[in-house]
Amino acid sequence: MLANLRKRGDELARLQLQKKLLDVAAQLRAIVGSSAVSIEDSRVLISGRGIVKRWLTDPALRFLTGAIG
Repeated sequence: MLANLRKRGDELARLQLQKKLLDVAAQLRAIVGSSAVSIEDSRVLISGRGIVKRWLTDPALRFLTGAIG
């Protein structure tokens, strides 16, 4: 019984993580526009020409500070 409960908890956590990743990716697409936003494993990746320069100058992208480096 405990194993079933744990399995269900793991599944709910996985679904919640996927939902959050999709939300973050959608927000990033709205901010960066033409740059490519993709989800790999449990990471949201941004690629595209000039994205680093834009990250340095655009205050809307400041929350990405912890992810780069």
